[in-house]
Amino acid sequence: MAIGVHFNALVFPSNVALMVSVLMLWILAEGFRAVTPSAQGCRWQLLATELIKSTYFLAAWFFQGRYDRGSFSEVPTEEQALDDLVPSCDSPDPEMHPTPASWSFGDVRAMLMVMLTSAVYAFRVFVDSRNRESADTATLYLNIPLTNLCILSILRTFLNCTFPTSFWHAAVIQFSGLFILRDGLIEHVHTSPWSLLLTLALCNSTFFSLIDVLNRLHQSRSIYLITAIIFAFSCIPLLVLSTFQTFPTHGCLGGLTWANIFSPVVEAGRDITAIHIVHRYDAAMQGISTSLASTFLITCFALRFYQTSSAFLGCFIMTVACIIYLHNFWQASDAWREPSTRRTRLVIVALAFISSFAYSYTITAYWNAGLPLASSSTSHLGDIEDTRQCIPKQTPPHLFSQLQGNYSHFDNILLIVFFSHARYDANLDYHKEVYSNYFPNILYIGPATREDAGFAHSYDVYVDSYQSDEDLSDPWNYKMAGRMAHHMLYTALQDNECFEGYLWAPFDTLLNVPRLQQFNQSLFWYHSPWGQPVPNPAFGDAYHEATLDRSRHAPPAIISPDPSLNLTENWRGWGPDWWWGDPHVGVSECMKAFRKVPSHLRENLAALTDGKTRLIGGSADTMYIPGRHRKLFMEVLGLFLETNCFLEIATPSTLHLVVPPGEPIQFVDHWWIYQPPFNASFVRQKWVEGFEVDTFHTFHWGDRGSDGVWKGNHHHVDDVRNLLRESAERQGVAFPTLSQAPS
Repeated sequence: MAIGVHFNALVFPSNVALMVSVLMLWILAEGFRAVTPSAQGCRWQLLATELIKSTYFLAAWFFQGRYDRGSFSEVPTEEQALDDLVPSCDSPDPEMHPTPASWSFGDVRAMLMVMLTSAVYAFRVFVDSRNRESADTATLYLNIPLTNLCILSILRTFLNCTFPTSFWHAAVIQFSGLFILRDGLIEHVHTSPWSLLLTLALCNSTFFSLIDVLNRLHQSRSIYLITAIIFAFSCIPLLVLSTFQTFPTHGCLGGLTWANIFSPVVEAGRDITAIHIVHRYDAAMQGISTSLASTFLITCFALRFYQTSSAFLGCFIMTVACIIYLHNFWQASDAWREPSTRRTRLVIVALAFISSFAYSYTITAYWNAGLPLASSSTSHLGDIEDTRQCIPKQTPPHLFSQLQGNYSHFDNILLIVFFSHARYDANLDYHKEVYSNYFPNILYIGPATREDAGFAHSYDVYVDSYQSDEDLSDPWNYKMAGRMAHHMLYTALQDNECFEGYLWAPFDTLLNVPRLQQFNQSLFWYHSPWGQPVPNPAFGDAYHEATLDRSRHAPPAIISPDPSLNLTENWRGWGPDWWWGDPHVGVSECMKAFRKVPSHLRENLAALTDGKTRLIGGSADTMYIPGRHRKLFMEVLGLFLETNCFLEIATPSTLHLVVPPGEPIQFVDHWWIYQPPFNASFVRQKWVEGFEVDTFHTFHWGDRGSDGVWKGNHHHVDDVRNLLRESAERQGVAFPTLSQAPS
């Protein structure tokens, strides 16, 4: 018995330690999610997390059987009085609700319950990952009060459990604070998929309620074995979903780094403490502990980034609910079963409801009037869109569009191909002949129509001629035709909603399609200084480590000098110097737009640049914008379009302003070259040198003849097709073998 006491003390010395562990593991787990967000869907980490939990509970079952015939709850602690927190759950019909003695581990009913619980848990993990793909971290925390209400309702309805009235009041108060806080963040977070958030709340509550039921129907020792089996069995559907790419998987970056090792340990620890709370108390207490931890985190987040009155009010109301929970947690349980409800609590609940409805009414009135929510009109930027709720506009059919087999990686992606000059001809025809086999939706956009090729081609190009004139005569006012090409990007985004993503690249950028099909289409793609490389199997057996080796990647975009300096004074013109100091399109011009960007977005960028005000510059020849960020990206880009800010400053700066805190940018190995070879040979050369080429500019679809005249060369079409096949073999990915295009 003494060994059992020491074992219990070693695992959780006291109830206070258990609650503190919950808080600490929540903070650590969310911290790891922020540091390594792309690792959460990694198969080996997912499997490791579940195996750690299974192993832990197997060990608990083994040691309890060997050293102590009792259970953890039977070992006295200095806070044994807190066991009164467990509600009384009556069974009005003994036949419908059997007693614990009538169930034994191994009978059919018990096994069916275990399988059901395992399936619910697997679905819970799946829904959680889907939510984290489409919702920001702040919004995810907001579903937790819903979980509390669901747990209380499930236990009351199906187990006839009675709870202190303060539990219900606190859950409703926290639920009210949720809506006020959510409205306070409405201009900072997107319109979240509330159906997914509600589903997650139902999954959480159902899972922990089932664990609670199993805990009541089995002896303490056997419940550890049952819990281990539940986590082990849940691996099967998760791996199946992951294999068929239904589960949102990411690249497993970094191999055995410290963050990747401890992330599953901490994730497992969080779930283990949650299960222990259910074992020691019940599912309702687990919901309360989660509510305390999440309220602490969301309050810190809101007060750090969004200091608005509504955010303060929402956090205050949620904190009041937590105080009610804590007050009852430390008090004797006799007062909780009072038959009447205290008038003070009714007043608090009523005030919370009145505040919620009044605030919601005021906000709705502002929306209906078309007025901004913030004091500055530039602060009310677009919500993130749910692209599943609308149908994309159909792009013109392509002559060579012959998608092979079941290739569908880019079915709902719009490839935006821009021309700075109206040099279509073979450039457009050959580009279409190659890439329409993989991209069923291509929008060609340029400064003029293609009417010179006849009526059949007059609709090939979407015309946008905004500042497309060119004058290279003055090196101090170098007017390149593509300097404002981001107006074409804005036009394409504005007129083509509902796609899941938008890949922006000029006609003379080669796209390594087998590489791009491995990128996550819910994230931004760019050669960002903070980008996370996509694992490359072509790097060999140790490709995880090689992927993280910066020396094996293309140069990233660059961070601007201090914009408060006079960069124009020593600027030597384009060529000797880059665009930063150009008085017409450089930093001095771009800062006019940057100052209009809402402060919270500028703070997001400053968090990447060590708190300093900086812009981002680099090639704008490959960029991917997720459809859910389309509207916000457009509106920030529109601020830069109100100035003459150069394309290669405005576009990458917009991306880094819009990307949410903690959301990774996937690094594109994009090469910008100005020396030959301007064809597929460049890619093969880089492969030999140990590099990867996801995209590169400049690629030529033709060559200059001996007479100095440029002509298209159809050989490049076949060469690019062969290159893509070679790339797929290097990557070890499935890729279609293309049939010949019609002549």
